[in-house]
Amino acid sequence: MKRALAVMVLVLAGAVVPPAAPALADDPVRPGWTLLYNENFANALPTTTPWVRETYAQPFDTIMDDNGQWYRNDYGPAWQTAFDSFHTYRKEFQIGQNGWLTASLSARDWNKDGVIESPPSLSREALGSEFVAKMNVPDHTGGVILRPTQKLPDYYRVEYKLKTLDFGGKRNGTIDYNGRTNGYSTTGCKTQHPWGEGSDSPGWSGEASAPYCEWQDVRRGNYGYNGFHFMSIVDFANPAPRNNHFWHYRRKVLMDSFSQHPDRVGTGTGGRVCNSNTNTYYNYRDGNFNTVNMWISGMPNWNPGRGGLAGNSQWFMTNCSGGVAEQQLSSAAELQPELMPNTFYTFAIERDATGYVLEATGNFARVGQKTIRFHRPFVVGNAPIWHYNVKPSEYDGRFNGNLVQNDYNGSTTWPNQWPAGSSYPDWFVIGDLYTNVYEGSASLTDVRLYVPSTSGGTNLALNRPATADSQCAAAEAPAKAVNGSWTGGNSDKWCSLGASKWLRVDLQSAQTVGRFVLRHSGAGGEKATWNTRDYDIQVSQDGNIWSTVVTARGNTADTTTHTISPVSARYIRVNVITPTSDSDRAARIFELEAYAS
Repeated sequence: MKRALAVMVLVLAGAVVPPAAPALADDPVRPGWTLLYNENFANALPTTTPWVRETYAQPFDTIMDDNGQWYRNDYGPAWQTAFDSFHTYRKEFQIGQNGWLTASLSARDWNKDGVIESPPSLSREALGSEFVAKMNVPDHTGGVILRPTQKLPDYYRVEYKLKTLDFGGKRNGTIDYNGRTNGYSTTGCKTQHPWGEGSDSPGWSGEASAPYCEWQDVRRGNYGYNGFHFMSIVDFANPAPRNNHFWHYRRKVLMDSFSQHPDRVGTGTGGRVCNSNTNTYYNYRDGNFNTVNMWISGMPNWNPGRGGLAGNSQWFMTNCSGGVAEQQLSSAAELQPELMPNTFYTFAIERDATGYVLEATGNFARVGQKTIRFHRPFVVGNAPIWHYNVKPSEYDGRFNGNLVQNDYNGSTTWPNQWPAGSSYPDWFVIGDLYTNVYEGSASLTDVRLYVPSTSGGTNLALNRPATADSQCAAAEAPAKAVNGSWTGGNSDKWCSLGASKWLRVDLQSAQTVGRFVLRHSGAGGEKATWNTRDYDIQVSQDGNIWSTVVTARGNTADTTTHTISPVSARYIRVNVITPTSDSDRAARIFELEAYAS
């Protein structure tokens, strides 16, 4: 999988952001969210859906789709011969309440006799006390995904539990296990044919007429890697498995694994992995190869060179960068598949009015149980999330451009790839969505879709820009107090040792405010004696003239709620007068929430 990079988490509005207060692991309640759908696979899945030949009579686009013009312009007529050497089959079926989920599968018929040699599957299985959907892809040319049947709402939270994962990476210290290499069967050839990395990519002849086995090997060598998409948000309707290069141009935000073979790492580092407990990086080659990458797609290269491919910049987010987006391959954590299914991992993506949240919870290598969460605004500086606008009013056309290919066997211009007036509703994708790489199995359950609560329960301060007099450490910035979480550990808070201790939140427009909730030290798992003892809450329309609406003295509670006569305010400020009930001098607020009533 090609890796560009980039990660900007709240540069303006904060950065590393732990969870939307997930209660118990199986408790679907999420403060501020209303649950629309919850698929736990208690009911049987369809078993009679037929496979249908894909003729590509209606391709999604002419660029990088499976029969895209890009490949013909690069490789010439021999590429079409390679593409025509097999048949592709697909099938889809709906799952869950009102059929809100769709399973989409793709398979290859190698000799075009109408019989799929190694069909992928999605099956329902019992796992302990619950049911799971098991994705099984026995050959890397197949694919299985779950997606919504309809486009997502403008604002939402999607989450699920990953119960097992076997798409490469090390097990008990080795890449070779269960008779496989990096999750791949060891029999036969396994290459990217016919969607190579581009004719000028190193490690092979670049000739589309080369035999199947001479294309880039996905099992080992320079292109040896496996992986899995924990969750992606993409910019087109009804996504289905396709070649991997197509997806590099169609994703907005994503969380995935990237299980490189040691041959691909070679003598280099293989990238870097963040230890979020120490906020230091270690080399990929020194890890377990089961990475969790949390990243966004940025702007494309509008005019790639000959023998190259169209694709977007990639920006990775980690705690080690303080949530700042960086164009360097950086993994946020590593899973521990050996612990599954006794432990599981929860992945979630949220979209609000300002940006996207990426969230992963579980027992991570070197780190232990925790939630890693980032909020990335749609645009930071001049770096946008690709096709972030789900409706025309969210975008003014500033990033529009023409995609131009001048290649060895043809030239094409695809104009206006992001024009004013455009819209790209969100669709999520979970699973193996590549049909020329990735092989293995995974199981999951509790796929949930939420929308923001509307009964006066919207947290007006959530992910809004926050400032403060100071902070105790880089990981204890004011943004941590408005990230929707107070359960992410000791760094999931704002902390100050300043002479004057205050926290200010900009609601970004005048709002009616009638209730405040403060979650102090004890709510976040620290000492109850460190709960904020004496403080005032103030409001302002301009950030200069303030009115005190709450005076709290002698507090010892972990969580305090203050209801006032509703007032109009753009800014909220908490002034800490006495930070604790003992001799500790630090002010600690794990979460500040504001509501209309």
